[in-house]
Amino acid sequence: MRRLVILANAFPYGNWEPFLATELEYLTGFDRVDIMSLSVREDQRASVRPLPEGMSAHPIPFRSRLFYLLGSFRVLGDANLYRELADLARRRRLSPSRLVTLFVFLSRARHEAAQVGRILEAAGAGPDDKVVFYSYRFAYQPYMAARLRRRFRRAVSVARAHRADLYEEHSPRGYLPLRAQTVADLDRIYLVAEHGLRYLLTGQPQAATKATVSRLGTTDHGVPAAVPPRREGLRIVSCSTIVPVKRLDLLVDALAGTCLPIRWDHFGEGELREQLEARAARQLGDNVTLTWRGFVRNADLVEEYVHSPRHLLVNVSSSEGVPVSIMEALSTGIPVVATDVGGTGELVHTGVNGILLPADPTPEQVRAAIEEIAALDDGAYAALRTGARRTWEERCDARALYTGFAAELAGLLEGGANRLGVEEGRA
Repeated sequence: MRRLVILANAFPYGNWEPFLATELEYLTGFDRVDIMSLSVREDQRASVRPLPEGMSAHPIPFRSRLFYLLGSFRVLGDANLYRELADLARRRRLSPSRLVTLFVFLSRARHEAAQVGRILEAAGAGPDDKVVFYSYRFAYQPYMAARLRRRFRRAVSVARAHRADLYEEHSPRGYLPLRAQTVADLDRIYLVAEHGLRYLLTGQPQAATKATVSRLGTTDHGVPAAVPPRREGLRIVSCSTIVPVKRLDLLVDALAGTCLPIRWDHFGEGELREQLEARAARQLGDNVTLTWRGFVRNADLVEEYVHSPRHLLVNVSSSEGVPVSIMEALSTGIPVVATDVGGTGELVHTGVNGILLPADPTPEQVRAAIEEIAALDDGAYAALRTGARRTWEERCDARALYTGFAAELAGLLEGGANRLGVEEGRA
């Protein structure tokens, strides 16, 4: 039997990993697809997104860091623990917080791998099945897969790398354990941007033979039949979680200094919402109307872009992988003003489909870019919208991107990658 086992955070429960849903539609080259929904919280169980026919999701309950830390005595026999401790000491990076993160990483991988193993056994998986273990994140999940591969003689392991699971400085607590071992355990590593590939190879050059760019994509919902005149008010949209890395306070500061009539809609929720609402209420003038739209499903958001067109999407994040929010905007012809972080510069090109700002712009630079778009004549602005749509067609079309990715995953089972997992003691 040809099996695909996806290790994903909570998906399809709650609203995590929203972009995996689009990809699933193309993963058809397998007899069975099982999604291991990792760390599902109780509140997430109330919302379950539909899956393509024939796919099954298996929730694995959330456990706290304390739970994994208390259970970490089980990893004392793992040789990688001591290799990592020695490496941290050698690089003078050993600290109490990193020690805790390392023990939680190993304990969590062991605990959840055992549960996934039982689920596969109950589903009839046998040692001769051809299995692709697909870690949707490049964090502890590939280490889980390395343990699981011991049960299957004809298994391969792959992972996607996005942002916080790749860029160590932007990861929780600034530390991603066992990077070299994680690379060694994988047959393929799929980066969502060229910037990410360069970053990985700088720190882990041994990944060169197995790392490649495989972009995320979005579904085509069409383009608006007409766009309202900008002189009636510039319609700006932002779409992100409301957390520090998204720097929405910078956008508030930028718009506080403009005299343009602006209607700004923000889609997304997050921990800083109340704080940001208060800042906006203090600083924004009567010429700027800000509406908080909350969480909206991706498909519904893009449909709104088609039926209620916006003039501009603004993204001022301090860190990104490749922002899917930008892809969605480009697909409907919305020009973009965005910071040059992560893979954003691979999508946004000044004068082609928007304006690419420096990675750390001032409020004045953000405001100047927005006002520049507002001041364009109709022909120049229409050219930006055409360029936006063309960029999406060339670089972000889910149908083209995911069809090829799915074919590659299925092809790995025929490519001779059938060694027996990893050696005992390595994971």
